Amino acid sequence: MKNIINLLLMLTVFILLLNCEKEENFETNILQEGTIESPDYIFDLGKKLENPYTVKNMQKAYQNLLSNKNSNFTKTGASKIQTTHYYVRFLPKDDIEKEVLQDKDELMLFDMPLDYELEEGVGGAYHDPSISEGKITWQYTVVSLDYQFRNIKYEKLADLFLQDDEDEKGNIKNKLSTDFWYELEDEALRITGNQDDDDSEDSNIVYRRRKWYPSGRIIYEDNTTATSRNIPLQGAKIIVKRWFKWKSAITDVNGNFRVGKFRSKKVKCAIKWERKDWDIRSGSYGQAWYSFESLRRGSNWNITIRESSTPRNWLYASIHRGALHYFYSYNTYGIRKPYNKWIFLKRRLHLGAKYKRGRAHYFDFNKAWWSSPVAIYSQGNNGTVYDSRELFATTIHELAHVSHWEIGYSTGQYVIDALADDPFLPESWAVGVEHTITNRVYSATIVGANNFPLDFDRQDWTLREIQTSSEGYTPIVIDMIDDINQSTTRIGGTIDNNRPNDRVSGYSLSELEDALPSSLGSWWTWRTKIREKYNNPTEGDALDYLFREYR
Repeated sequence: MKNIINLLLMLTVFILLLNCEKEENFETNILQEGTIESPDYIFDLGKKLENPYTVKNMQKAYQNLLSNKNSNFTKTGASKIQTTHYYVRFLPKDDIEKEVLQDKDELMLFDMPLDYELEEGVGGAYHDPSISEGKITWQYTVVSLDYQFRNIKYEKLADLFLQDDEDEKGNIKNKLSTDFWYELEDEALRITGNQDDDDSEDSNIVYRRRKWYPSGRIIYEDNTTATSRNIPLQGAKIIVKRWFKWKSAITDVNGNFRVGKFRSKKVKCAIKWERKDWDIRSGSYGQAWYSFESLRRGSNWNITIRESSTPRNWLYASIHRGALHYFYSYNTYGIRKPYNKWIFLKRRLHLGAKYKRGRAHYFDFNKAWWSSPVAIYSQGNNGTVYDSRELFATTIHELAHVSHWEIGYSTGQYVIDALADDPFLPESWAVGVEHTITNRVYSATIVGANNFPLDFDRQDWTLREIQTSSEGYTPIVIDMIDDINQSTTRIGGTIDNNRPNDRVSGYSLSELEDALPSSLGSWWTWRTKIREKYNNPTEGDALDYLFREYR
């Protein structure tokens, strides 16, 4: 029985690889693939820093202040320097345990340790070398003293003494006075070799500790046109931290962000490529980051994510734009949200960003071992480097598959369709969604009339080409919506009656999605449901013609 299951799994993978690709030869791809694999980027950890916030170091700092003849502090403060938080790391065995920590316990999780120097301003992930590939790596965070640990593997790394600023809410009993805390923190930083470079220049503690609100703007380079355009990157999750204290914000429509108050001279800023329903992986497993960069008070974290300077972050940002648009603008197209994490502890959808050649795909069964079911590559198998619009379109295409599977379509049905012929239903549907959304976002006014629409609509294909070369990627959704008859319309400068005699029009993307079969039924079931659900003057022989001739 086990051998049969393994055989079916291998057959499924083979069929999915064969069919979910665009305009590329499968045999050539397989021959090339062995020479193009490379590991996704892993951040370099620098030296381990001595932790100034341990109870031991805080008590040592207190004794130093007490022995200072100019100090006004008394021994009464010593009893207050006790453990307030734990610096911990968790090792979730699966996505469900990780979601418990993130969603139910509302913990901010970091893949990398918080007391190490880290390579700055690069795209990638960190994976502990002691954890085998394909497993979730250690997740670092800080929890309060009264945190109730669950039956999830964890280690306490340090007992911490932390205190909020004077006007922040906190549950720390017997807080130190504000001045005392600032002096104590500065001394702890000094004795552990972590003092800010210019702290010693300012003798006035009030001046050194004046408040500020780190802010900035994130810009994305869109290279679709010959002259690139810089556009705001909306919806990116910004993390600003200093040691064991952090705050987050989401960039607005103009790419701007602003987090809560800090009183240190320096902080570190990063982008964690995730939202509530989905995240971007560096490869199949590692959480993608724009790694932390230093920011000084008085400056803004203004960055432009360019393909030339930070190519992996540019890939993440490109996928982020497609995902954000589908997840947050789906209702403007009358279609469903592609993936809804409303079920308690339902895992985030993982979007694998792979900085290498490959075929974009959606493998639903990857969820079984916590890998990314969606994979998007920076290049095609033939070495073509994708531009912003192509990456946006590919993201939309694969998310259309995700949405279709959420409706009820399945990998099993995909295999059945592929064995019978090409998987016309899922691929044709994804082509239609990709075409509709991408060409609205990348309109002719943006990309120019000569570069519009995205050339994956196959409106210039002859009927014979669609029947023999489309591999299931037909323009049937496009043709059921538009009022263009390819056989009588001048396309690409010519009229060709060998193109499909497309007399269907007037359907909406919403109607076509609503008619999609769920767990049972495929191509012809879809046609029947379209006809039964909606009255359309072109639903007779003209509709039958498209469904019959396109496969």
